[in-house]
Amino acid sequence: MTFQQEHLPKDKPATSDEQYGFAIETFLEDQWPYLVGILLVIFIFFYARYRWDKRHGKR
Repeated sequence: MTFQQEHLPKDKPATSDEQYGFAIETFLEDQWPYLVGILLVIFIFFYARYRWDKRHGKR
């Protein structure tokens, strides 16, 4: 017994996102809170290192 699909989808040309598979704009739109968080952690790290060096007379 075979089941046949009555209406097969027609082929459409791929959009630019589908052709390339990755777009930086969509990545930034979806991941911006994580990127801001990473930048904040990096800023805190470098500020803490700067203050540590200044407090211990290395700069």
